[in-house]
Amino acid sequence: MATYALQWRAITLAKERGCTEYDMFGIAPNPDPEHPMYGLYRFKTGFGGEIYHGLGCWDYPLDNEVYSYFTAREMMSQGYHIN
Repeated sequence: MATYALQWRAITLAKERGCTEYDMFGIAPNPDPEHPMYGLYRFKTGFGGEIYHGLGCWDYPLDNEVYSYFTAREMMSQGYHIN
C-alpha cells in the first residue's frame, strides 16, 4: 500500500539525516474500533514507536470573522469531531 511505503520512506530519510523522533501527528484518543479515526490509529501504531499525548494544535486566527465561518463549517460537517 502506497501510504505505508511513503511513511516508511519518510521515516528512513529522517533517520538518515539524524532525526531521533518522527511525529506522525494525531490518532484516535483510544483504541476503540467504533471511533471514526480507529483506522488511522491502527495505521500509525502499526509502525511501532510510542504514543505521546500532548496539548494538540492551537489556532491563531488572523481574521476572526473568517475563522468563525471556518469553525462553524467544520463543526457542521460532523467529520472527526464526533466522539
